[in-house]
Amino acid sequence: FSDPRRKREIKDHEFMFFFGGEKNLLWRLLGDTFDVKLTSKEAIIGLLTKKKIGVGDVIRSCVRNEGRASDKDLLEIEWNHDLIQEIRDHHIQTLYFTSRSVERWFYRLFPEAKDIHAITLISPSAQSVRGLASRDDFKKWRRKNPDSPAYDFILK
Repeated sequence: FSDPRRKREIKDHEFMFFFGGEKNLLWRLLGDTFDVKLTSKEAIIGLLTKKKIGVGDVIRSCVRNEGRASDKDLLEIEWNHDLIQEIRDHHIQTLYFTSRSVERWFYRLFPEAKDIHAITLISPSAQSVRGLASRDDFKKWRRKNPDSPAYDFILK
């Protein structure tokens, strides 16, 4: 999605929007949270509008090292310095970060935002899901839920 030369590789069920790749779980998780199917950009925008949820990014633009998805493979980062003003202008009181990296970047960029309530979610990326097995909270949950899919842990 971040390499214009690869846009032709986007599959029919993927879309050019935040977390639009097939392996990312964000929209599935949000849809399951609100008991709706989110299978298009329009459906996602409709739900976000209805629930008054905003989506933003601390990165305005970047290049991915050889197309890799990891945060550590982001190069030539241009930070989104306007984000804090959007948050303040819209009186946003709670931020949900999709990873610890994003949370760290946000507070490095906007240290004055410590007054805004923040929750860091388990990253919805496929790479993060593969790493669940090393988390202590997941191990504890797995012992109690041996037959449940890992998705249920993330959804909780």
